[in-house]
Amino acid sequence: MKKYLLLLLAVTFIACSKDEGYGGLATISGRVYAKDYNSNGVLVSENYLGGVKVYISAHNDTSFYDDVDTSFDGSFKFDFLQEGTYDIWVFGDCDSCPWDQNYVLKTIEVNSRKANVTVEDFVITI
Repeated sequence: MKKYLLLLLAVTFIACSKDEGYGGLATISGRVYAKDYNSNGVLVSENYLGGVKVYISAHNDTSFYDDVDTSFDGSFKFDFLQEGTYDIWVFGDCDSCPWDQNYVLKTIEVNSRKANVTVEDFVITI
C-alpha cells in the first residue's frame, strides 16, 4: 500500500511541474527605442517607436508563443507567464545601414510566480 501511495505522490508532483509559457501570473514588459540613420550612416532621428512587433518564446525554442505591437510610446507587455526562461526579440529595418542588424534578442529569467520583469530598452535601427 505504501508503494502505491508513494507512486501516486511522485506522479502528482511530476504532473504539476510547469514549463515556460502562458498560464501564470508573471509579466514581462519593456520598450523599443529606434535610431534612424540616413544612407551615409548619419543619425537622423531617434525616439521610442510604436507599432513594432515584439516576439516571445521559451528559451532556445524555434517557434514563438505570441507577439505584441508596441504602443505609441514604444512600450510592450506580455502577461500571464509562468516561471522560466524566455527569449524576447525585435526586428530592426535598415536597408541603407552599412552594418547588418537583423534583430535584437534578449534572454529573460522569470524567477517567481507573480514576477513583474522589466527589460532594458530594445534599441533597433530603422
